[in-house]
Amino acid sequence: MVALKRLLPKRGRKILEELITQAVMIAIVGPFFFIFFYMFWSSFKPDYLFFEPGIWSFEPIWDNYTEVIENSDMVRNIGNSLIISGFATLIGLACGLLTAYSVARYNLQKLAMAILLTRMIPYITALVPFWMVYKQVGLLNTYTGLILAHLVITIPFGVWIMMGFIEDIPKELEEAAWIDGCSKAQGFFKVILPLSTPGMVATAILCFIFSWNNFQLALVLGGFDVSTAPVTVFKYADPEAGGSGQMMAAATLVTVPVFFIVLAIQKQLASGLTMGGISK
Repeated sequence: MVALKRLLPKRGRKILEELITQAVMIAIVGPFFFIFFYMFWSSFKPDYLFFEPGIWSFEPIWDNYTEVIENSDMVRNIGNSLIISGFATLIGLACGLLTAYSVARYNLQKLAMAILLTRMIPYITALVPFWMVYKQVGLLNTYTGLILAHLVITIPFGVWIMMGFIEDIPKELEEAAWIDGCSKAQGFFKVILPLSTPGMVATAILCFIFSWNNFQLALVLGGFDVSTAPVTVFKYADPEAGGSGQMMAAATLVTVPVFFIVLAIQKQLASGLTMGGISK
């Protein structure tokens, strides 16, 4: 490879590097896009052709989407998911930002490790305690109960993502604001908050996706009254009952909202993932 670069002119080396980079990216990302394409294309396939994966050419039908939209609670459950994931993301982002600021500025490493441990614990271990407490206080099958449960996902994740952005903001900027007459609260809102906006956008999107995709909490704590979109997809996961095309259609409908949200703010997301406020 080194010898080939020496033989090529400078412009040729640049083109070769770009081609290799693109090829590696396609090799890594390609399988993931294929999975989504297969799910989308299979959602138009009749059930009698579903278990013949070698068949790619067939007449697409809309019956699977019609069945899911008209004869299930998919639309209502997508709304439930938007409400639960949206509020859990907003609360988790606010708590995560304040906690990350405290950890980063006051070097609270023990608190950071405690939050990390909560993130490492599988959600399924908390389901039985959640269910028992919720049954006593009347939070089973409620929006409030599911939003509080989803904070187990969004707060630890938000803290650890935002810590990196807060640490990249020089403390001297806050000190300059204090000298100019700002209180600590004013310095936070006028200095820290604007500079951490890219990180907040990236953190909010990632928290929303993790909350949106969660299945176990909604299945156990939400029941049939406050069911979410992933639970609706699970109802079609019975190959003996047919409905495999409906399952693919339901999975596609669950994926579409998150896809368009990320697509709409992809620039802010990319900026938030690659930048941390300003460099020291």
